[in-house]
Amino acid sequence: MDKNDRCVICGDIFTNEDIRIFCPDCGMPMHKDCFDVRGECPNSANHFRYAAQEQQGEGAPVRMKRHFEDGTGCEICGKPFTEDDEKVYCPDCGTAMHRLCYNMTHKCPYSDEHTPRPYFTGTGGNRTISARPVCDRCGKDLDNGEDKAYCPVCGTPVHRSCWEAEPVCPNADKHGTGYDWEAEHTPPKPKVAVNAQGDDIPLKEMAFDNFSEMIHHHPIRSQDSGEEMTVCGVKQDELVHFLGENNISTPRFFALFLNMANSGKVISLNLSAWFFMPLYHFYRRMTGPAVVLTLMTFVLTVPSLIRQIIFFGTGGGTSELPLLGVANVTSYILIAVRILLLLFNDYLYMRWSVSKILALRERYKDEPPDVYYAALEHSGNPRMMYVLGGISLIFLLVYLLNLFMTVSGFIS
Repeated sequence: MDKNDRCVICGDIFTNEDIRIFCPDCGMPMHKDCFDVRGECPNSANHFRYAAQEQQGEGAPVRMKRHFEDGTGCEICGKPFTEDDEKVYCPDCGTAMHRLCYNMTHKCPYSDEHTPRPYFTGTGGNRTISARPVCDRCGKDLDNGEDKAYCPVCGTPVHRSCWEAEPVCPNADKHGTGYDWEAEHTPPKPKVAVNAQGDDIPLKEMAFDNFSEMIHHHPIRSQDSGEEMTVCGVKQDELVHFLGENNISTPRFFALFLNMANSGKVISLNLSAWFFMPLYHFYRRMTGPAVVLTLMTFVLTVPSLIRQIIFFGTGGGTSELPLLGVANVTSYILIAVRILLLLFNDYLYMRWSVSKILALRERYKDEPPDVYYAALEHSGNPRMMYVLGGISLIFLLVYLLNLFMTVSGFIS
């Protein structure tokens, strides 16, 4: 069965009695009645992300006469489409055309073989229009009970009778400027926003008190799809709470994580990770990696410490020479670890943060949002007290090493 044999709204197979129309942006086939009820293509959210493959209804009277039966070329100029071309589709027969070519002709090249229905018709579904919109053709009230037609390029509504008398969009001269009738006639939204509790709050003319508030009301969206960008499935609001709403470094890591997650980048410079390892990781609440780095750093430093103790204890000589080669090797390994952290620590921090946030999301999925966000803030917000814990761990390891060497006779 051809994929064009089913309506993309209701999923039913088209019959000979059904009136079939096509979305002018992605070419998806729909029942006219289904479109009249819904008022828009079900794939409208994806129209700016990708151009769906051309959907042409089997049995359309002009299908076999097209130059490009598979929809790979413009039926007006006869040239194949390139990746940069912007396409539109005839809402009656699905014919693919360059948007520029359509703007010049204002009609499908096969309009003579159409049923007299070249524009979408119906009640307008969920279109948002002004309180008393008027027909741009005759100037009379649009909501007077007459059937309406909509331009597939700019959405201008006119009376069916006005269209039949003159089948050209009254705003055709504006098509090349990106004109959108609905956007122009939609009343402006009040300048309020909704906080985490669902209460209306003023936007203060788009001025926000902090970075978290800005991301909460206006998350960064993809230019292709218009959808909110995420960090490996983590929403922006979740990430900001985890990094710390009032932390001065949150905007940097937010932008860095968003870029890494959506571009595949893994390398960035983090001088703090180089100079303050592993205390920096304690500060970032990366407890597991911080403990591992502390133990590894201590182990790699032990040969040098023992060599220095023996050197000062014996007044110098050959007794410490066997440890010299080991101490040099461990020093080089420690430098290599620091270089890796310098380059990849931010990526490690991003992956660790994502895993913690997803675990907390699953744990608090049945809890109120404020409880969940409080848990994010508590688990990820940097704390100096963790640095003190890291310093205490280092002193404990040094004390144990000193005790071991005393008992073993290295220190008299």
